[in-house]
Amino acid sequence: MGTMKAETLHAHLCDRHPELSGEPYRVLSSTMQNLVIVVGERLVFRFPLTSDHASLLLEMKLLPKLGKHLPLPVPDFLYTSGRKDKIVYVGYPMIPGIPLEKELLAKFDDSRKKAAARQIADFLTALHQFTGDSMTRVDPRGFRDEWRKTWSGYYRAMEQTVFPHLNRKQKLWIMQVFYDYLYPSGHFKFTPCLLHSDFKNDHIFHDPKTGKLTGVIDFGLLRMGDPAYDFHDLCLSYGETFTRMVLDHYGGPADRTFEQRITRFYAYILRFSSMLHAVQAKDWNKLALRMEWLNEKGREWDDEV
Repeated sequence: MGTMKAETLHAHLCDRHPELSGEPYRVLSSTMQNLVIVVGERLVFRFPLTSDHASLLLEMKLLPKLGKHLPLPVPDFLYTSGRKDKIVYVGYPMIPGIPLEKELLAKFDDSRKKAAARQIADFLTALHQFTGDSMTRVDPRGFRDEWRKTWSGYYRAMEQTVFPHLNRKQKLWIMQVFYDYLYPSGHFKFTPCLLHSDFKNDHIFHDPKTGKLTGVIDFGLLRMGDPAYDFHDLCLSYGETFTRMVLDHYGGPADRTFEQRITRFYAYILRFSSMLHAVQAKDWNKLALRMEWLNEKGREWDDEV
């Protein structure tokens, strides 16, 4: 599957769905995990390029339920491959608008920013309050213990893989970040809920004329977890000031250390992941960029202490 070209996949679609024949198509994105094509500038088709289709099956199960529950449009799978098909795919009507990139949000006036913050907050509130599927029913205490073990394991991976490439000060800062998150018991009193888990700027669509949000895409990382986690990319992409605007309107299961977990731990996770992947791929240029970020954080740390 991973070696198939867009032409082959488009031909397969036209064979399975003759009504698509003759319509133009273009590749929207291509990664190690998915190839996405647009047909007729109206339909989006996603082809997983790995053999693990569990996340896509979960999307197919949950998105119809979420679509009725959420205040913004989400992918509505009108086309799906059959159970025995070797080529797996889903297709849905294109959600109008363009991604709400950081640079675009920065140009919003105050009223548009507040309106966008409220829409994002309403979306996350509804998502985090969703209980319409059996996967949302977990034992909170046991789940929180497992969540903490997962992040402890993440720290060990950093220690084993990334630390050999860091100096003492860089190691100490990362150690402190994880220590400050993992050991206060208040960080693990959250209410587990359904997460988007990849709620970032290029998955949030808006109308550039009005500034209003038009939909949310890419639910491939749906899972249960700490609701604060879904704010991590908002904080990284849009900054703490806008994230606090969202939090002002958020009505989901927040608790006393909610904002601290976002700004002091989860907002760093994508950077840490990037470092892990850079070392594993021997991408030393990317690691060097992350080193610059680490050094900047280290200087901020010095100022604080």
